[in-house]
Amino acid sequence: MDVMQRLSRWASLSEPGLISFLFQTLLGLVLVLLFWLVDGALDYLLFGGNSFTSVLFAPDSYKDLALALFLVCGMLLYSRRAHRNESSLEKALQAALEEAQKERIKMEGIFEALGEAVSIQDPELRVLYQNPAHQRMTGENTGRYCYEAYRKQSEVCPGCHIVASFQDDKVHRAELGPEFSATGGWVELIGSSLKRSDGTPLYGIEIVRDITARKLAEQETAALNAALTHKASELQQVNQELEAFCHAISHDMRAPLTRVYSSAQELRGYREQLDDNGRFFVDLVHDGCIQMESLLDSLMVLCRVTEVEISCTTFDLVPAAQEIAAQLRQDQSGAPVSFITPERLPVYGDPQLLRVVLENLLSNAWKYSNKVAAPVVELGVLTTEQGESAVFIRDNGAGFDGTRAGQLFQPFKRLHTFREFPGTGLGLATVRRIVRRHNGRVWGESEPGRGATFYFTLPG
Repeated sequence: MDVMQRLSRWASLSEPGLISFLFQTLLGLVLVLLFWLVDGALDYLLFGGNSFTSVLFAPDSYKDLALALFLVCGMLLYSRRAHRNESSLEKALQAALEEAQKERIKMEGIFEALGEAVSIQDPELRVLYQNPAHQRMTGENTGRYCYEAYRKQSEVCPGCHIVASFQDDKVHRAELGPEFSATGGWVELIGSSLKRSDGTPLYGIEIVRDITARKLAEQETAALNAALTHKASELQQVNQELEAFCHAISHDMRAPLTRVYSSAQELRGYREQLDDNGRFFVDLVHDGCIQMESLLDSLMVLCRVTEVEISCTTFDLVPAAQEIAAQLRQDQSGAPVSFITPERLPVYGDPQLLRVVLENLLSNAWKYSNKVAAPVVELGVLTTEQGESAVFIRDNGAGFDGTRAGQLFQPFKRLHTFREFPGTGLGLATVRRIVRRHNGRVWGESEPGRGATFYFTLPG
């Protein structure tokens, strides 16, 4: 059974292994024969006596021959075992090389599929690998030192991101401008490292990104921001000058206006001594002074809402609206106005400024509906198509041409004459300025003779 197993093993040997085994066996037999002959020759020369043939075939020589044969067989067995171990090691090494090759092909496939430019460098900063994206960006530089290939320098660049990663095992980033990069544009360099188990550097991995477009966009953004800052500064200066002008006008005009108004009041005491033309001009001066007084008051309100600091909080609009409505009922004659409100209408904003908004919108609603038999004014809230919550004030009064609604919010723009509906043309301009300061928007909808609705939003 042992012989059959050996024959089976011999048959399973590869051709080179079988030849090697036969050669070793033949060599062993030759060595045994030489040992036998040399041993016989020594015995014959040392001890003499019989012939060389009798000495060679003496019983003692057979013992030596058996010993030599045993030693040679042991050597052959050891050699065969060593050969088998070597063969298994070669197979394991070949398998490991094939696996490493597969991993290399897989990693190269991953790097080649990446849109990022990737290179791998050794601890001496010699380029070992570049994926196609890196080659297209910087050219073929495998085998060269990175600082020589990319920066045309003879030594390591100061602050090298790969060297820094070798030192602290962290990811380091750097940006290079057109004057230093190999691409002629702005690039971002990302360096990381792979190390052995003992912490010594093995490979440095570098990713290169072309950020020229981003840098140009940042430069354009910075230029636009600088321009906007300059424009904002100019606008702030203009607003300050406008506010100073409004204050000066309202202050300096009140003294002469008061004298004109007082004189008109005195002249009205002489109405009976004047003819119709005189009475007409006295009334005209008197009404003009009243209108000018209202205009100055509106200008002051407009200036105040521009310069006052906003202090926002959550509060209910309904109590303020009801208080304003009660005052309007006392001040204006005509048919009583039905004022409809919800139970609560919480908003987030500056209570003082939003009260000014309510005063202007409600006074307009009262004014433009006072010629209706049954005037109705409604305060409420709804959700717009954009998902915003919009506060609205609706009336059933005279209304206006909806195609000209944008003009209402411009200072001194009015769609009705002063004789039809008195006013200064600054109320809705003040409303728009307050709403814009709350980052909201305001608009109006109407048709002539069918009332008007004004909306405003408060994003906070």
